[in-house]
Amino acid sequence: MQQTGATAQGLTIDIVNEIFSRMDQPVQYRFFPWARSLYLVEHQQVDGLFTIKKTDEREQTMLFPKHPLVTQDYVFFVLKGSKVEFDGDYASLANASIGVVNRTSYGNRFDTAVKENTFKRLDVATSFELTFKKLLAGRMDTVICSRLVGIDILKQLNGLERVTISGPPSETAVSYLVFSKKPENIPLVEQFDKIVAEMEQDGTMAIILKKYEHPLD
Repeated sequence: MQQTGATAQGLTIDIVNEIFSRMDQPVQYRFFPWARSLYLVEHQQVDGLFTIKKTDEREQTMLFPKHPLVTQDYVFFVLKGSKVEFDGDYASLANASIGVVNRTSYGNRFDTAVKENTFKRLDVATSFELTFKKLLAGRMDTVICSRLVGIDILKQLNGLERVTISGPPSETAVSYLVFSKKPENIPLVEQFDKIVAEMEQDGTMAIILKKYEHPLD
């Protein structure tokens, strides 16, 4: 993952900042292309990574908390006026150019369709920002991304008013903040779970999410 600008910001950053503040644990953000980020956490060269889907393979090399960081609707973003329309069936996007990020999961349904070569024109980038820049430049037909994350990126790119969401969600999935599999991180995972549960119960999570809601009509 990459972040442009000097200050880390956005939905998941706000959530993570609140969690680690309550944990009284300093946090430092470093931004890399997604494939590089996975390598660093798998080889214990960083302490954590977000957001990421849980898989059996990843559980072998990463520590997953019980509580996810966010629940996300994965949707297809298109330019307003685009003739590309997602009708709920992936066949409707079979010939569209679709922006995706390298080594990123978009839920079991989409990932399976990719393996089955349902989509003929996947455009793979190193970051979510790059996929949306290409969309705004008219260099691809659609971008699949978490709804809230996509909206936040489009705000940063001043492109929110030029884009809409086509069709229903591709899938709803939960995403996690994971820790590298160091013994000293085990108590951090336990503390993390406790704090997330508290934030859900006291309404803090809902307040943060509401800040990033946008109808995108």
